[in-house]
Amino acid sequence: MTEAGAGEFAEFGAAALDAFQALFEQTEHLDHRANDEDARELMGDLLVDLMHYAERRGIEFNDIAAEAQAYYDTERDNPNAFAIGSTVQLEGPAVDEAVLLGQPTRGSVTGVLVSEQGQTEYYVRFLGRNENQAVLAADLEPAPPFPATSTAKGVVNDPLKAEQLLVETATRIASADVSGRQPTQDDLRDHRILLDALMSWNDMDERTVTDLLLSKVAGQLGVTEPSGLLGASVRQPSTDLTPAQLAAQAFPVPLAKGIADSHEPPAHSPSPSQKRPGLAR
Repeated sequence: MTEAGAGEFAEFGAAALDAFQALFEQTEHLDHRANDEDARELMGDLLVDLMHYAERRGIEFNDIAAEAQAYYDTERDNPNAFAIGSTVQLEGPAVDEAVLLGQPTRGSVTGVLVSEQGQTEYYVRFLGRNENQAVLAADLEPAPPFPATSTAKGVVNDPLKAEQLLVETATRIASADVSGRQPTQDDLRDHRILLDALMSWNDMDERTVTDLLLSKVAGQLGVTEPSGLLGASVRQPSTDLTPAQLAAQAFPVPLAKGIADSHEPPAHSPSPSQKRPGLAR
């Protein structure tokens, strides 16, 4: 369907109305292809039935309608429209505010909301965030695609997937350290590669990226406070940190060396974690 044009998409819609109309004998007189009022009546009836179906299935119809609006705008080549899963970046004053706060300016579109007034807001997931951030369409522009990054788990070309894999990898490295095991070379290599890719794409330095992801690693390790991994301060020098603390901050090289040198007993025990999908047309 992605290769079809607006005319073909419209014809798909007309065919759907043909099939819907054929279900009811009392609508035989309607000609939605030639009469606007007939088209409005049939489209309205079909939407009402779809609302009932969504309710029966426990699906939020308004969310579907908002996503459909986003795809419709994209297919009409609206420059301010973004499909679910596309990469975007802040623009205008929103950029300055994010930079001032040390926050990422690039992210992935995870949802869309069109208000009754026709104003479009996109839900964007930025690096290190557990929740989506609502951003007005006027404050967004397309971002460069995330670089294809080869890992032991395959090629990653999505920033959200790269973040998830980096957190999981850092957690395994930290878990290996606290239990006195050597982390795998694949984990150490992927750790470095994924960290570099996220730094490059977000245009942020290593410390900022690792600080943003620290709470996620801590959560997967079962540590309620990041300071439990980092000691007195997130900003303390890496030379003062134990191997497990270095792992939590995503420093694989010092960690690999530290494991051989450290004889400290484990301070905490590891535990697992989870995630969510998108819509593809």
